[in-house]
Amino acid sequence: MDININNPLVTVFMAAYNGEAYIEKAIQSVLDQRFTDFELLIINDGSTDRTLDIIRQFTDPRIRLVHNDGNKGLTFTRNRGIEEAKGQYIAILDCDDIALPDRLQAQISFLGLHPDIAICGGQAIAINESGEETGNLNVIAGDKNISPELVFHNTFINSTLMIKRSAMLEAGGYRDYSPAEDYDLSYRISLRHPVANLSEVLVYYRLHGNNISKVQHERILNAEFRIIENIHTNLGIPKDENLIRIHHDYFSYRFSARSAKEFQQFFEALKLGNAASGSYPTQVFNEILYKKWYTHLRHTKEKRILPLYFKSSLFEWQFVTAKELRKVFKQAFSRNLSLRRG
Repeated sequence: MDININNPLVTVFMAAYNGEAYIEKAIQSVLDQRFTDFELLIINDGSTDRTLDIIRQFTDPRIRLVHNDGNKGLTFTRNRGIEEAKGQYIAILDCDDIALPDRLQAQISFLGLHPDIAICGGQAIAINESGEETGNLNVIAGDKNISPELVFHNTFINSTLMIKRSAMLEAGGYRDYSPAEDYDLSYRISLRHPVANLSEVLVYYRLHGNNISKVQHERILNAEFRIIENIHTNLGIPKDENLIRIHHDYFSYRFSARSAKEFQQFFEALKLGNAASGSYPTQVFNEILYKKWYTHLRHTKEKRILPLYFKSSLFEWQFVTAKELRKVFKQAFSRNLSLRRG
């Protein structure tokens, strides 16, 4: 493939701040890509370690190094990356992660067949600080359910994303929702454009064992609550602090923090909101809600689940399988039997 560094199809964007421990492997993984029509845009965010020395060891003309005036933070740096990028697509890779050799080729091949898709992500393998594999990071694949699933969780792994630059600009770039600014942007883009995940593994994603501080934890919570409040607003749900907190418990996988009745209230509010706003296809969204409701009831330790199951507006026969019915009845029978014996 011909390489035009002044007009590449893809900009691989890497924000760099004190990344001396891992950035060499990250850069090399980009240069080793089978797909070659890209520039590697590295923005140095005021690094004070050997990061710059390591970057300058590389002489590949596809590398473009830009400097912030001091340490501006990730949100500023990512927005500058959007402005500086020359490519039609921006592929994200954090400076401590490693791209598999076919990462860019797999995404460009898919996007060539699906030009309406604005975000294309994929799967990842988790590695520790020593580079040892520690497990798989799997996200939902395909394009049918990913947009509505963003209501409940971040369905993307940021270092796997390839995003249309035009869609990022249209959305206004990253907002100051650190450290969840990537989730916020993906959600906002998904409101206007189809998005997708590939089933292929695209990167090695490095997980660090560092404990977060109380201040960092509060920043995370604040960003998540703001995103959830925006989701409710977009669905036309009147502001309800309790409903937002229930949503956050579900988002954080704290399923035991609430009763089944409270989660039912949350799911039903989403269903009513979407019916009024038309944010997502009704059939798709309602089926997702039913499946999540069914799964929650299957794992709850509460006793009397049959009335909750059948009387909820979430229950629709069109979504129910015979296997699900058998499991619910069996669960209810065994729980009632144990209740009588107790």
